[in-house]
Amino acid sequence: MRLSRSKVDLFIQCPLCFWLDQKSKVKRPSGPPFSLNIAVDHLLKNEFDESRGKDIPERLAREKLSFVPTNHPLLSRWRENFKGVTRQYRGIEFFGAIDDLWHDMFGVHYVVDYKATSKADEVSLDADWQIAYKRQVEFYQWLLRGNDLEVSNQAWFVYANGIKGDSSFDDQLAFKTKLLSYDGDASWIEPTLDRLMECLASSFAPEASHDCDYCNYVHKRMAAKALPQKVDVLSPALNKPAVAMTLHRLVKGPADLDAIMTVLQAHQGRLLIDVLIKNVSLNLGKSRLTEAGKRRILESIYALQSQGKIRLENGMAILVKSI
Repeated sequence: MRLSRSKVDLFIQCPLCFWLDQKSKVKRPSGPPFSLNIAVDHLLKNEFDESRGKDIPERLAREKLSFVPTNHPLLSRWRENFKGVTRQYRGIEFFGAIDDLWHDMFGVHYVVDYKATSKADEVSLDADWQIAYKRQVEFYQWLLRGNDLEVSNQAWFVYANGIKGDSSFDDQLAFKTKLLSYDGDASWIEPTLDRLMECLASSFAPEASHDCDYCNYVHKRMAAKALPQKVDVLSPALNKPAVAMTLHRLVKGPADLDAIMTVLQAHQGRLLIDVLIKNVSLNLGKSRLTEAGKRRILESIYALQSQGKIRLENGMAILVKSI
């Protein structure tokens, strides 16, 4: 089995999204490619390749840095997406593609990552969301140490910032590029991979991260989907028993409600809503789930929620234990 650095970061962001990605092949929606960033990455590689294995690049010399771009025989592979630097840990091959690698006069290696943006302020590594950048280079350090390289804790970011000036475009975009150092700490990696493997081995979905935008969206969407338009079971102002009676009249009878409770009890009291619906349909002897059947079971789920027998959280239905 192979797992990329980005999959490890997905686990850190949200264990449920990671579990769905790996166990059910349900992947997060992807955004558009950062084409300009890819172009900057390519040009920076060209720039440092001119000095690779020979001398100190002019950009580094201007900053009084004495690093030489490393000319390692595996560098082209280490830079290639879906190949990258690899390292075995507990039977799984982890990998990640680096941007660059420098070394000093003592043969110590330094992970280098290229970044590009366009902002009015000076680039830095101070924003909360940039913890992902820091984890990224730390993971690369860990990978490279597994390949018998002496790797410094210090990593470098070559950070290009597109300048929004008053001049016309004329097919040219100017950048101001800074070199930012960061002292990494890879001690979090192996304990995190241990937890990741426990997640992979589990047949039960883990809790979603409370701040996962994707899971929060799914939860809100499921809560709004297929509801009767004149009944808002999520409103605390409504009388729950009255709502339950209203919803109960929409379903064919207590069979759906009983089947939902039976299926949840058989799965330790919690299931993803979509999985629950499929299992309830099978429990009712229906091998083919129609949209109408799905809607009816979902309405029954909301009826049980309004009765206080189950709660809905991060796309999951969870039994409420009676006191």
